[in-house]
Amino acid sequence: MAKSRVGRMAVAAARLGQVDDRSLSGLTGGNITKSYCGRARLSILPVLGLVALALAACSNTPSATPTTSSTSATSSTTSSTVPSTTTVPSTDAAILVAYRAEWSAFEHAEADANPLDPLLKATMVDPLLHQVEGYLVADNQEGIVGRGPITLDPKIASATATSATVSDCSYSKAYLYYKRSGKEVPPITGPERIGVKATLVLNGSTWKVKSQVLTEGSCPAGY
Repeated sequence: MAKSRVGRMAVAAARLGQVDDRSLSGLTGGNITKSYCGRARLSILPVLGLVALALAACSNTPSATPTTSSTSATSSTTSSTVPSTTTVPSTDAAILVAYRAEWSAFEHAEADANPLDPLLKATMVDPLLHQVEGYLVADNQEGIVGRGPITLDPKIASATATSATVSDCSYSKAYLYYKRSGKEVPPITGPERIGVKATLVLNGSTWKVKSQVLTEGSCPAGY
């Protein structure tokens, strides 16, 4: 995003939205050029079979007068199969936890405009990681920090063993302000809904957010 500011729009949403190329040279001593893409700011139960057999009890008593021979045979086989659950519930939960952690990491880093916050790398991968670092470098240089709550309501849109898409209809009261003066960064807007479409990937054994596309002022269709 050019140098436009979005005030009370979600700090994270705005910052993860549209981006310029940034450099971490002033903070890392290197010259790391950033490139970004598009708009972005049960366990398994074993099958349990229950088999019960009731055997017949037979009785014959010889006598002058034949007695009634009573034979009761009941054979009952009950097979109660509990469907074997897959790891999908656990995987879905891990994906949503990772998505929330990514937003939390950004809010934590934005509070001090710190592009070197270790929580960023713990929850994001490129290109989103570079994108966020670039914005935080710019904010750090301009003395801009972020505050305010962002309420998330994510849902799994799709998931495979190694990638997933999360849709969210977030509600933001976040805003940016100049650390030195305490004044908000213009343009100043009110709280708003922000639609989010995030892509996560399994990085080793950890789910991390790879990219995000944000729609300011509205939520995903059919959400």
